[in-house]
Amino acid sequence: MADIKAVIFDLDGTLYDKSRLPFRLIIRQILRGKLFMLKRERSVRKELKGIYFGDEAKFEEAFFAYFHRKNAKKWFYEAYMPDTIKILQKHYHIAPWVEECIANLKTKGIKVAVFSDYGFVEEKLNAIGFNLQWADYLFDAPSLGGLKPCKEGFLKICRTMDVSPQNCIMVGDRDDTDGAGAIAAGIRFIKVMKNLSPNYSKLTE
Repeated sequence: MADIKAVIFDLDGTLYDKSRLPFRLIIRQILRGKLFMLKRERSVRKELKGIYFGDEAKFEEAFFAYFHRKNAKKWFYEAYMPDTIKILQKHYHIAPWVEECIANLKTKGIKVAVFSDYGFVEEKLNAIGFNLQWADYLFDAPSLGGLKPCKEGFLKICRTMDVSPQNCIMVGDRDDTDGAGAIAAGIRFIKVMKNLSPNYSKLTE
């Protein structure tokens, strides 16, 4: 793997085990009386999955337009995401392999990025105990113009890091988003299984 210049890590489900997170989010929105908003948010993501809108403003406009609900933007930014961060702080922590793996990559001069399908990347990383200095770049799909597996987002990441796709690895937990988007962009993909590290030797040898 001597040709690898950068490794991109998915956040949710990869850098930490997100077991029971959906359940906890459901309970929180039931208490708020906003379960219907959470259900709609899930549906909107499925509808917009992989579609490239060009930039963050156009994506956000489409995202909230698809809700067909009043105050969707206010709920998302002032309730849903803050609730998510609070739940992460209370119940979740980075996977045990993360710190050592990233340290080894950095000693080899390999760039490290984190790529989430949501915003609030810094806040979520802080919540699970991820040291922001470990990552050279932080990316979120909305700011890149489209949700995974939109290949344009992956290509924008490569351009920002000044690395060719063939010299990158994407590490994620989902074939249909992390894997499909990476492969479409010409990036190699390594899958993380639940409660396990990625094929550690491929990242550190």
